[in-house]
Amino acid sequence: MYSSIIFKEWLKTRRVFFIALAVALLVAVYVILRTNSLINEHGIVSLWLSMLLKDVSYVDTLTYIPLAVGLALGIAQMVPEVAQKRLKLTLHLPFPQLRLVAMMLATGLLELLVIYLLQAGVILIYDATIFHSELVGRVFLTMLPWYLAGFIGYLFVTSVCLEGTWYMRILLGLVGVAVLLVMFLQPTTMAAYNYMIVTIVVFIALITIFSFGSIARFKEGHQD
Repeated sequence: MYSSIIFKEWLKTRRVFFIALAVALLVAVYVILRTNSLINEHGIVSLWLSMLLKDVSYVDTLTYIPLAVGLALGIAQMVPEVAQKRLKLTLHLPFPQLRLVAMMLATGLLELLVIYLLQAGVILIYDATIFHSELVGRVFLTMLPWYLAGFIGYLFVTSVCLEGTWYMRILLGLVGVAVLLVMFLQPTTMAAYNYMIVTIVVFIALITIFSFGSIARFKEGHQD
């Protein structure tokens, strides 16, 4: 049953997954080419000093890419369940409902993790060849909140899609927008969100409850 659930989710998301992966890797290559161009133009020392003393970020091109990927994957995975009215049938499978929803979310989150790790890996491996490990760490910390925002966007999309009532969909959507706005209020400088990372990770764990709550209300008959 586990493999069947995972395969079903994969069938819904595989096209978006490969498109998102291609876009993410193209953006990573662009960041590398841009950084290499700046080194050729101004020199590696100038780049180091800008990063260390001025907190200049050279990976800001990918700021909204992880969020866009998370939203796209969440829509691809959950909208068919609602639009084609398959959710009720899915929930009547001979499988514990909470575990079923957990498997659906885990599949989507794992796909996101693969995309994010490959994109970040390409950039950080390149950076490791030209920067000191301290600077590589700062680049990673600069990108990390953007990837966390992608997970948050995905989880809010799934909770909205699984919700059966319009007033709760609107409420969840507004909360999601507010949270994501906070995620991008800081300027795109190096490691701007260091002080918030632990809080963000804890919040991601908490908002998974929204999807389970939406399913519980759906099963209780709270539907428009």
